[in-house]
Amino acid sequence: MNDPAALPLFARIEASLRDRILRNELAAGSKLPSEAALEAEFGVSRITVRQALASLESSGLIRKVNGRGSFVTRPSDGPDLGPLTGFYEHMRAQGKAARGRLVSVRDTPATAIQAQALGVEAGTALRTVTLVRMVDGRPLAVGTTSGTPSLIEALVREDLETNDVMVVLEDRLGVRLRNTHIEAGAVLAGAARARQLACAAGDPLLRIRFTPHDMEDRALCWSEMHFRGDAFSYRAVVKR
Repeated sequence: MNDPAALPLFARIEASLRDRILRNELAAGSKLPSEAALEAEFGVSRITVRQALASLESSGLIRKVNGRGSFVTRPSDGPDLGPLTGFYEHMRAQGKAARGRLVSVRDTPATAIQAQALGVEAGTALRTVTLVRMVDGRPLAVGTTSGTPSLIEALVREDLETNDVMVVLEDRLGVRLRNTHIEAGAVLAGAARARQLACAAGDPLLRIRFTPHDMEDRALCWSEMHFRGDAFSYRAVVKR
């Protein structure tokens, strides 16, 4: 681990403020101390303070408002994560009634795929929540999310039957997301998935796996969703 004393002055200030933000000592929407106050607190020049603030702004943790100062960003103010939208958000935007049905919450050992995504050893104890996602009363997708027991319990408490995982992480739990790793592919429905989705075994399904990472680039959880291939389409506009 790097010795904080060996860091440039602006980097020490940035690290201190970043830590306060991530621990919610400086809450979303709150105003940072003025540049003059930070100069006095850290015993540095105005230029050094501005370097630290510029670095925090570029990482999406704060935003500057002319004439008012710097403010901690709310999750929705943060960096653009691209065209990823949650299931409920995607369906409701089309005017459809979307909700989930909780199937189970159980303890599971990390598979090799989950372990690689989460940065843990295979076999590590995880907790997994499974939901069937319904649209206009019909099953359209089955989703599982695995992570530490404490995180999964927190997600379940915030009602995954009506809220997307990403929305709960950001808006309910106050987690700031840096990026999300996504993998999509086509698979055939096994017997269990076919029963859950009211389709035939062997029918094509769209499988999407995603792993959100926080601002420290730590994997938070691993999710996998299987969609009926005959009833779901995903459209996005990707900016180059």
